[in-house]
Amino acid sequence: MSFNRYRLFCKRTLAWRLFKRHHTHFNEIFWSHKTAKAHAYASTRPHDRADATDVLFRFAAGNRRVPDTLGKWADAYYAFDQWTQMASIIAIVGYLETYIAQVSTAAVESCPSFIFGGGPKVDGAIYLKKNPKYGLYDRVEPLVRGDWQARISAYRRLFGDCPIDAYVAPLEQLRKLRNDTGHCFGRDIGSMNFAPTWLVQRLPTISDADIQAHLKIIEDVAKAIEVHLAPIVGQYEVIKVLHCWLPGIGKPRPSVKTLAKAFSVHISTLTGNAYGKGPAIDLIKYYDGL
Repeated sequence: MSFNRYRLFCKRTLAWRLFKRHHTHFNEIFWSHKTAKAHAYASTRPHDRADATDVLFRFAAGNRRVPDTLGKWADAYYAFDQWTQMASIIAIVGYLETYIAQVSTAAVESCPSFIFGGGPKVDGAIYLKKNPKYGLYDRVEPLVRGDWQARISAYRRLFGDCPIDAYVAPLEQLRKLRNDTGHCFGRDIGSMNFAPTWLVQRLPTISDADIQAHLKIIEDVAKAIEVHLAPIVGQYEVIKVLHCWLPGIGKPRPSVKTLAKAFSVHISTLTGNAYGKGPAIDLIKYYDGL
C-alpha cells in the first residue's frame, strides 16, 4: 500500500468533522433547552399567574432574585428564551466561519500555487516540513471578514471559483443579525448611537423555525465548500497533525511500525477514528521523504 496524498481520511476533511460536531453539539443543547422550557411551562397550567413562584419552583423559595409570581416568571423566562435564540445566531455563524477559515487555510497551504493564481500543483507539505513558520491564514482571512459579497470575491480570487454565490443574501442577513446580537444583543446598533428611550426594549423575535432555517443554510454552505476544497486539501491536515505530533516523541525515534501504531491511536483521540497502522506507516514514510 502506498500513501495517496489526495485521498481523504474517512472521506472528509478534518475541518468538516469539527463543523459537524459543532452542528450536532448545538442541536443537542438547543433542543435540550426547548425540552426544559416546554416542561416548565406545562407545569404551570394548574396554577394562576398571580400565584407565588415558590408554589411550583422550590428554587424560588426565599430567593428575592426570582420574580415573585408565576406570571412574572413566565414573562421573564420567555424573554430569556429570546436571548437564547439570539445567542444561537452567534454560535452558528461562529462555527461556520471557523470551518471556512480552517478548510480554506488547509487548501491554500496544501497547494500554495493558488496564491500565484494557480498553475502546477505544488505539495505544500514540503514547506510545512522545511519552514517552521509556514502558515497561510493571512491569505484566507478576507474569507471570514467583512460583508459576504466581499468574502465571496476574495474566495473567487484565491480559488478561481466560488460555490456559494446563491447564498449571499441569507448569509448577509445572518452576518448583520450576528453583529446586532454581539454588540447590543439583538437590538439595532444604529439606534444605540443615541437611544430613543432609556427603557429596556423587547428583543427581536426569532422563532425555532427561523433557527432551523439558518442551520440548513450554514450546512448547505459548508457542504458546497467541502465539495470544492476537500480534493485540494487531501491529507494535508493529517500530515500537519503528524508534523506537530512528532517533536513530542523524543529521541531516539521508535521504529516506523511502533511510531505508526502510536500515531493511529493519536489520530483516534482527535477524530474518533483510528488511522490504521498500515496507512500510518505509509504516511510516515511519505513525510520522511519530503
